[in-house]
Amino acid sequence: MSNFFLTIVGAGHATFLWMRQNILRTEAILIGILFVAAAIQIAVRDTRTGDGRIIISGPDLNIDDLEDTFAGFGYTLDAVRSNDTTVPRLIISAVPGGLKDMRVIDRRKRLFFRSVLPLILTVNEEISADRSRLIELSDEVGTGEPAKASLNKDHTAWLNDLSARYGIDLTDEDMTLREMIDVLLIRVAPIPTSLALAQAVEESAWGTSRFAREGNALFGQWVWNEEAGIVPEEQRPGQEYAVRAFETPIQSVRAYAKNLNTHWAYTDFRERRAKMLEASGELDGWALAETLTRYSERGGAYVTSLHGIMRVNRLRALDKAELASPERMVQLAGAG
Repeated sequence: MSNFFLTIVGAGHATFLWMRQNILRTEAILIGILFVAAAIQIAVRDTRTGDGRIIISGPDLNIDDLEDTFAGFGYTLDAVRSNDTTVPRLIISAVPGGLKDMRVIDRRKRLFFRSVLPLILTVNEEISADRSRLIELSDEVGTGEPAKASLNKDHTAWLNDLSARYGIDLTDEDMTLREMIDVLLIRVAPIPTSLALAQAVEESAWGTSRFAREGNALFGQWVWNEEAGIVPEEQRPGQEYAVRAFETPIQSVRAYAKNLNTHWAYTDFRERRAKMLEASGELDGWALAETLTRYSERGGAYVTSLHGIMRVNRLRALDKAELASPERMVQLAGAG
């Protein structure tokens, strides 16, 4: 038999659920609340706890158990595409090693997408929370150019922290508060779900690459510090680099979003996204993929590949996917 654990992060507390799969694998059963510990979190700031997410962890994230868990929550891609259900807040603690051994390609695809989709939506929710607060401050500041001291101490501290996280030079004394907020509004915005899923497929080979399996690396980000990543077996001529490794897959998604939201190479991506948000409030992952010719040395061919992944797997229909509410997650877990 195979066991793995689910941790519910609830409003102000955390609850462990233990899912036991019987030997015939006929059904997955959540057998109840085992433990409560307020200190348990998953690499998120304290202000982001209490959102009802469930962390799926264990020594080997058995793929059969994982599929049973998704099924137990009524979580299928078709249901999400048709807006018949929201996406449960199921957060994997590692890329399932068994993906590499799955011989049925469609089954591997479904499991990969269902595993990664909640991660992307969770990170976008975090970004959107910052964006909402930023918009409130923007409205408070207005169109003038008051000094930074015009905001209260808490707002100023939060804005400085956000600026630091999004790569804005706080030592630039010529930047007004209005200008800082305007730059942040372009950077602090979500990534289209379809685009993130397509890039995760392309960069991790459906979660089967060595970098994904050993380092939870879903987006192939390079680092020049070998201790921070996994060195490819075959280095490109004249280059010494590693693929950045992460403790958990959601950390990989956060780093990917930060990369698109801050690196100079993706300025076009951010500017086109800002125009979309201003015009309709909605994002088009297909169109934004066209701005990512610098993400890969393959340039235009890379964009073509992303478009192919989006088209074949009907990913654009997932751009409107939403996370289940925290209250709904508690109900679903309790019903199990």
